[in-house]
Amino acid sequence: MNFDVLQPVRHSLETFVSVTNSQNQQMLHADEWMEPGKANKYVGPVSRLWRMVWLLILPPQGHRIIPTASGYILILVSLGLGSAAYNAANNILYMALSLMLSTLVLSGFLSWLNFCHLRWRLLLPPHFRVGEQAVIQIEIHNGKRFIPTYGLWFKTQTADGNGGERVCLNERLNADTSIRLNWYHTPQYRGPERLILSGLESQFPFGFLQKRVGGGIQKTIVVLPRRIEYAFDGMQGVRTNFQGEVSARIGSGAEIVNIRQYSQGDAQRLVHWKATARSKKLMVKQMADESLVGYTLFIETPASIWALGEQFETLCSFVASLAEDLFRAGRLLGVAMNSDSIVPIKKMHDLMIFLEQLAELQLVETYTSQANVKGHNVITFKPGDLNKVDAYVGGKKTGTA
Repeated sequence: MNFDVLQPVRHSLETFVSVTNSQNQQMLHADEWMEPGKANKYVGPVSRLWRMVWLLILPPQGHRIIPTASGYILILVSLGLGSAAYNAANNILYMALSLMLSTLVLSGFLSWLNFCHLRWRLLLPPHFRVGEQAVIQIEIHNGKRFIPTYGLWFKTQTADGNGGERVCLNERLNADTSIRLNWYHTPQYRGPERLILSGLESQFPFGFLQKRVGGGIQKTIVVLPRRIEYAFDGMQGVRTNFQGEVSARIGSGAEIVNIRQYSQGDAQRLVHWKATARSKKLMVKQMADESLVGYTLFIETPASIWALGEQFETLCSFVASLAEDLFRAGRLLGVAMNSDSIVPIKKMHDLMIFLEQLAELQLVETYTSQANVKGHNVITFKPGDLNKVDAYVGGKKTGTA
């Protein structure tokens, strides 16, 4: 049996996804700006000077100053020097003690000044996928008018404890400028995952004190199933020319399936003037080709059938990969899960909603099967040999993963 009909489609899809990801990086989902002590409402003296001094004495919640190893050594030396100066009544020792203590105080003040008027936020990519590295950007803005900022970092991790890495600012951040730091994250499991970004930390300027400020961010994301290699020959078992079995492949039909930027050789009658006016670029319509057969994906997940967890994960990855490839080939008509009705897939937004549902798909104990789904050109899935998953069209095995 020939299972390699969609191999060229798979390669073209991978190229499409890589291009789409690079374009979508310009349309990141952004959280609101966070600031040091944003969640704390300070009630105190009106004077800025008194407020500054008071915040140094009693920092807001989430702020913390911890001596580093060298800071503890400096404190111990200061205590010893102070004891010696008291016993010997030596002015030089007192001057040395005052120099050390002033160094600690100056370190704390400069560290506080380094954090002033900073704000930051998370910029998330459009989607996450198991096994694929995603670039999460942390945007920092220095709102000070004259003073730059140095030596900052964030601590990043997930809710299950993975990660724990530092994302550092290794260059000078000038006044009234912004910078984006990259946090590279590779999800390991499909479904919801919580990303945790702690507040800013720094040992600026002398490394004696490590200052932490509040303003951590937690964001729940949905991780799509992993793309896997599979074989599929959907023409076996296919029945054509049934009403409602028309696909939306690009061609010369009457239905619009996509809008893209103009390429040399496109007919003028295909220009989409409204989209051109919105994007300020010449956009054209892609029409449907009504000559090819489409498919409907039907996924059943009773616990009695999918008893093996690894095989169930393969099912989710197989369905996700096949759905993407069929969509790009213009052959995906709709999808259905368990007792749900058929949902038509007409555009990329519909496909992404289905992939997010697959990301959170769970086994069910009982459900009412959709008899109206058992029709023509419906792709169903069953457990195969050696933890594999088989695909069937019209009762004939047409694919495996």
